[in-house]
Amino acid sequence: MLEELNFLVEKYSFPLWEGLLRIVLAMLLGALIGLERERRRQPAGFRTHTVLAVGSALLSMVSIYIPATYGTGINVDPSRIASQVVSGIGFLGAGAILRMGVSVKGLTTAASLWTTAGIGLAVGAGMYVMSLFSAFVLLVVLSLMSKVEREFLAKGVKVVKVVAKDPQVLEQVEEVLSESKLLKIKREDGRVELILEVALEGEELSERVRTLIKLPDITSVEVI
Repeated sequence: MLEELNFLVEKYSFPLWEGLLRIVLAMLLGALIGLERERRRQPAGFRTHTVLAVGSALLSMVSIYIPATYGTGINVDPSRIASQVVSGIGFLGAGAILRMGVSVKGLTTAASLWTTAGIGLAVGAGMYVMSLFSAFVLLVVLSLMSKVEREFLAKGVKVVKVVAKDPQVLEQVEEVLSESKLLKIKREDGRVELILEVALEGEELSERVRTLIKLPDITSVEVI
C-alpha cells in the first residue's frame, strides 16, 4: 500500500513553479480565445474566457494534487473534480446563448467556452503541447472559418422585424419585401409585430428597410 501511494505522489505531484506556470499559460490561452470572441462582440468575451481557463487549470491541478497528497490507496481518482468542470460549464454556455426573435445567437461562443474549459484542464494536467495545439485549432476555427462561412456558405437570408400600428399593413410590407416569408405575427396593445425571413442583403436590403420606415403605419423596422 505505501509503495503504491509513493508511486502516485511521484507520478502526479509537481513543484510550485510549474503550477504557477500552468496558471499563466492557461490565462494566456484563454485570453487569446476571449479576444477573438470580444472582437466579434459576443456576450462571453475576453474576461470570461480568461477566467474560465484559469479556473479550469486550477481545478485540474487540485484534482491531481488532492489524491496524490491525501490519497490512501490505489482507489483514488485524480479525474473526479476535473470531470465536474466539463458538466458544470453548461450554465456558462447557456448564459452565452441569446434568442433574438426567431434567431438564436451565441451557440459558437457557448461551444468555445466549453472547449476553453477543456484547454484549461489540459494545461492544469501538464499537457502543454496538446493544449497549445488545441488553442491554435480553436482560434483557426473561430476566425478563419467564419470568413469561409460568410463567403461560401451564407445564403443571403436575413430576418426582419416590423412593428406597425395597423394590422392591415402586412400587405404593404410584403409588397416592399417581395422576396420575403412571414414567420410570425403578433398582435398586442393596438399594434402588430411581424417577423419575416427575407432573401436580401447588403444595400438592397437597406434600401427596402428605408422604404418601409417611410410608410405611415410603420413604427419601427429592425434587421435581427
